[in-house]
Amino acid sequence: MSSSSPNVNASPVAVLVSVRIDPVSGRATRSRADAAGAALALQALQARATLQGRSHAPQPRLLHAASRQTAMPEAVARDYLALGIDRLERLELAVADPEHITAALAAACHDTPLVIAGARGESGQASGLLPHRLAQRLQRPLIAEVIDLQPEADGGWRVVQALPRGARRSWRLERGAAAVLVGSERLARREDLRVRHAWLAAQQGRIEDRRAASDPSAGPVAAAPAWTPEPARRQRRPLAPVSTESGAARMARATGTAAPARQGGAVLNQGSAQDKARQLLEHLRRLALVPPAG
Repeated sequence: MSSSSPNVNASPVAVLVSVRIDPVSGRATRSRADAAGAALALQALQARATLQGRSHAPQPRLLHAASRQTAMPEAVARDYLALGIDRLERLELAVADPEHITAALAAACHDTPLVIAGARGESGQASGLLPHRLAQRLQRPLIAEVIDLQPEADGGWRVVQALPRGARRSWRLERGAAAVLVGSERLARREDLRVRHAWLAAQQGRIEDRRAASDPSAGPVAAAPAWTPEPARRQRRPLAPVSTESGAARMARATGTAAPARQGGAVLNQGSAQDKARQLLEHLRRLALVPPAG
């Protein structure tokens, strides 16, 4: 009896990964949010295989689409493979604009039910429209702020959505249902999510480069206007001071001695020691720190 290896293309979950540019060093690294999404998909598929009593769990697909000039460096791809995933697909585009990227990813994910994507860029301001464009092109529902993905006994999925103030909402996806899941920013801060970095897995994983195909379920890609990428910058708002009053003036007002504090002090450079002591004693009496003269 011969055994055949599982088909890697039959994975029910695909994760879109990107390149993060460190704002300090300028070095290309893996995105923490995308790595957390890949770790969530890997954990969910392993839990599903355990629930179904299978010894082998399919691995999620890692997809990255870019032009040859902006392709993901091999070191960054190896960092994603270090999570314990056996391959990463790099789709090469002739033109890396939003429409062509969406079409390439839609063609690659056409037969994959679940697609996990990040919400936005890690630093600075970003539109975050890629998951919405992809869901519209694939004609699938989109669930935002996903914090957890759990398998169901009948083959479906339980998607947990993070709401404000720590609230949670769960969605049930029937078996075979297709959707685009947008990871929450809190996903990367989950302590129970295993985001590992194994050197052996990084070396054994495969990086597959291929030309991107067009989406067969949609029409031709519309010509997009020319756009120029630029580094994202976080708009910092200067904090306006609540009060310009000094600390000494606030203390004087709190102790009821605001008037003497506003008058300022006096420097005695001349006079005898008795005159200087008399002036100091009068100042202390004005502040009510010594009893008045009898």
